[in-house]
Amino acid sequence: MIRPLLAISLLVLFSGTSGCAVVPGSNISQSQLIDDRATELDIPRPAVSKITPLVIEQLRAQQPDAAQPMAPHSPNYVYKIGRGDILTVTVWDHPELTTPYGQFNDPEKQGNLVRDDGTFYYPYIGDVVAVGKTTQELRVELMTSLSEYIEAPQLDVKVAAFRSQRFYLTGAVEKPGTYPITDVPQTILDAVNLSGGLAENADVYDVTLTRGDHSSVVPLYNMLYLGDMSGNQVLAGDDVIHVARNEMRRVFLMGEVIDSQALPMTYRPLSLTQALSEVGGIREDRADGRGIYVIRNSEYEGIINVFQLDVSEAWAFALGDQFILEPRDVVYVSAAPITRWNRFVSNLLPSLQGLFNLDRIGSN
Repeated sequence: MIRPLLAISLLVLFSGTSGCAVVPGSNISQSQLIDDRATELDIPRPAVSKITPLVIEQLRAQQPDAAQPMAPHSPNYVYKIGRGDILTVTVWDHPELTTPYGQFNDPEKQGNLVRDDGTFYYPYIGDVVAVGKTTQELRVELMTSLSEYIEAPQLDVKVAAFRSQRFYLTGAVEKPGTYPITDVPQTILDAVNLSGGLAENADVYDVTLTRGDHSSVVPLYNMLYLGDMSGNQVLAGDDVIHVARNEMRRVFLMGEVIDSQALPMTYRPLSLTQALSEVGGIREDRADGRGIYVIRNSEYEGIINVFQLDVSEAWAFALGDQFILEPRDVVYVSAAPITRWNRFVSNLLPSLQGLFNLDRIGSN
């Protein structure tokens, strides 16, 4: 029995001196979080901050202020007739010119098709160039031409079907597809609404508008949440709006949680408490309620910020619900001391069992 007891004593002594160094799994030691460069760079706050109402208030103050709404650009928008449009020309007191195919026909069927050469045929006048003109410009031209055959003609021109110009909406929206440009100006937000809104996996920070050979970033988040409409452009024919899917904007839940995973961030704010709830919460029998950490990259390369939430009192989860996570945050729930000790013992037992077996063999 001397050799097993001596081995046990040595192993226990070693566990007391080396402690966490032999405990499997991760843990956070606050003493190792302070980087020498933090002092050199004069970081405005410590590398480890307990999550308090004051810290939450300071983080909110760093967010950009809401901008005042602005009217979309191009207030003098007018629609220009294009190839494939269907026009209806109404001449008062001359039904034979207004509904030559019968008054009960669909306007699109009895209207005038703008052909590929940009013209349409009209009685008495013949081929009329319509492409590139507004309905008002075409109305004046038709009145002038018909006045040679009809005394003081009164007429109106409308587009019965808009077929010549379209914009395209792709990516993470409910109904991606092709939508017509009409005489009513369509803005970027109008386009998103026409498509049924953003999909759950949409990234409002990664939206682009492509017009011809030029692509630009659309500040969709500013429009939706800050009220800044300065980027809400009026769309033109062949514009392509692409809403990227949310693949990089994630937070990582690790440690003593029910289901460790990477949570995608939607266009809605995600709080620390909500994120923990999404993965089933913390392991009450194994987690250290005093050690819920949010690990976040700082503006200084190679230096991280760590925020600590103490939920040993359950009411602190309400405080965690006010702490908004940022993309690529790591939420780590540390293990309780007893959990780390149990892990150490579970790794120690096989070695002890082997020593006992050797002792039995030697005694035999």
